[in-house]
Amino acid sequence: MRLAVFLGLGVLVAGGCAGPPRHIAPYSPKERDFDRGTYASQVEASPGSLYADQRGLFEDDRARRVGDLLVIEIDERETASRTSTTKLRRQGANSFTAPKAFGLMAKLKRNFPDIDPAELMSLTSDHNFNGNGQTQRSGRLSATLPVRVKDVMPNGDLFVEGTNVVMVSNEEHHLYVSGLVRPVDIKANNTVPSSRIANAEIEYIGRGDVNDQQRPGWGSRALTRGAPF
Repeated sequence: MRLAVFLGLGVLVAGGCAGPPRHIAPYSPKERDFDRGTYASQVEASPGSLYADQRGLFEDDRARRVGDLLVIEIDERETASRTSTTKLRRQGANSFTAPKAFGLMAKLKRNFPDIDPAELMSLTSDHNFNGNGQTQRSGRLSATLPVRVKDVMPNGDLFVEGTNVVMVSNEEHHLYVSGLVRPVDIKANNTVPSSRIANAEIEYIGRGDVNDQQRPGWGSRALTRGAPF
């Protein structure tokens, strides 16, 4: 009897372990509707040939056609420093003479003996300005991003473009790269450094809880923008 009870409990435990996975909250697997875009047609070997697309025995599989993948090695460094000094000074002196001044000077002199008529008819200005400013900034971005060949230029250069989205908890990061690549700059392992990309556009942005905490609230930004001083 005891053996039967133990066997029954073993069956229940085994059945519970083999059931579907449990989640803290309802979870639906993500299904991505991928837009495949444009690809070059697949080239097959001609009759009697072992290789397709004119590739020989010692030729590698570097990207060269629309749809091929190319790995971008991003290593961007930015350092800038600027110092400016401005000094301005302006001086001016003007004097006016009025022999009679419609009799006003004589009347003022009688009523105010301490007044000097020469000072009333003179103007002196002195303006000084000194300004100093200094700006320093530096940044570095290192990453590896596979991109696709979106178009082939008439001279053989490749227009590549790709993006990467990483989400961790409530933080979302986007990395985007596009530009022109010369086939001669592509290494044997199908990689190219970002410094060899012409007309490059490299963007790395993030959004989420951490990014929101690094920015002041909309009320503070509105007051800052509207402040007259």
